[in-house]
Amino acid sequence: MSITRKLTDYIIGARFENIPQEAVTKAKEFILDEIGNALGGSALLSGRIIIEWGRQLGGTPEATLFSDGTKLPVGIASGVNTQLCMGLELMETYKNRGHPGSGMVMTALALGEREKVNGRDILTSVCTAYDVTGRIIDATFPSPEHRRMVWNSSWQGCGPLVVSIKLLGLSQEEGMNAFGMGLGNGPTMNVHNILYVPASMSKCGNQFHSFVAVNAALLAKLGYTGYHEILDEPYPYWTTISDINDWETYTKDLGKDFLILSALAFKPWPSCRWAQAGVESLLDIMASNGLKPQDIEEVTYHAHEKITGYPFDNINPSNAEDAYWSVPWAFGNAALGYTVGPTWYIEERFKDEALKRFMQKVKIKTFPEAVKAFAREPEKSVTVLEVKTTADKAYTKTTDYCKGDPQKPMSHEEIIEKFLSQTEGIISREKTRRIIWLVENLEALADISEITSLVH
Repeated sequence: MSITRKLTDYIIGARFENIPQEAVTKAKEFILDEIGNALGGSALLSGRIIIEWGRQLGGTPEATLFSDGTKLPVGIASGVNTQLCMGLELMETYKNRGHPGSGMVMTALALGEREKVNGRDILTSVCTAYDVTGRIIDATFPSPEHRRMVWNSSWQGCGPLVVSIKLLGLSQEEGMNAFGMGLGNGPTMNVHNILYVPASMSKCGNQFHSFVAVNAALLAKLGYTGYHEILDEPYPYWTTISDINDWETYTKDLGKDFLILSALAFKPWPSCRWAQAGVESLLDIMASNGLKPQDIEEVTYHAHEKITGYPFDNINPSNAEDAYWSVPWAFGNAALGYTVGPTWYIEERFKDEALKRFMQKVKIKTFPEAVKAFAREPEKSVTVLEVKTTADKAYTKTTDYCKGDPQKPMSHEEIIEKFLSQTEGIISREKTRRIIWLVENLEALADISEITSLVH
């Protein structure tokens, strides 16, 4: 049996009863976190623009735009909402390799609203999507040499595709056709291009990935056919995105090792994942030694080579798209105690003299051990942070993983706190509390629309 067919059969046959309770619990936190990320991202200029773009497109009212309330066709709404999740750089991370999760959640909510899906099926589709997408990423993850030239983002469409196959109840043949159309026509982009001219599009154009994926499944359900055996020989998907392919990885321990437990990481702070370990180390050093921002003379972050140049060393970002790559910006906001969420990127922050002064203190240097570790295991955040004080003292902290990684998970209370700070001033506190309760009891929810009715 082909790999494409095996994965399709796994998706179709996935059952809520077969998912470990720990994975269900993690999926609920994942869904809640992405709802918060989308609402928080809607506060940025880029968020307002993409919402307006969706409204201008219009169409059949099927699924709700976050923070706005407009209803649009499911393929558009899921993409807009997914891109909102990316706006504040607070989205899920898979093994430090990419951010495929937002699209799964937003497609499940959008398609679930259209199809009046219950909470158990939403959880099943999200867990299944993470399981399948992670294996496709791992099987096709490029070599370090290739990644220096091309860091591909076409995996973003895998999650929405799996969710759509599952929630639309496609047959094996329909699912195969959906895979063929969804992966065969999925947008590809070299993420490196976004680094040097920071853009609203962030790391990927989810509005396009989701549109292709969701509509591939909708077309397949109507009987439209696509490329069969898209993951298999003689012309497999991997040849379009990578220099490596591991046939065994696609299906090894499928349904046994739930990657949502072992590979999904949450972001505690609104910045690129590569800065997170440094933020954690800085806050730990400050808290342990009673340091205030004015006590610090210099901060030196030793990390892998990708993060030591522009835009990661930018000490004068002019807008949110500049700022969320900047390590000095992340360190400064964290050190000054600004609330996690949109407040890191409000207009007044770019005129903040205290923040500007702190950013001047931050230096970034290449750390050979981090370079080796990143090439070998990108999911590890091998870094060293040095802090020198005005009192001529020095403190150092080394880390292999950062807060939010599966090895150092955020607590449920911390995820709730993050959700509350993300949604402050965007929806009412009453709606916020209601969403938290509904997600925590998601397996008992009869219709996901009860949640999507609260996101504006």
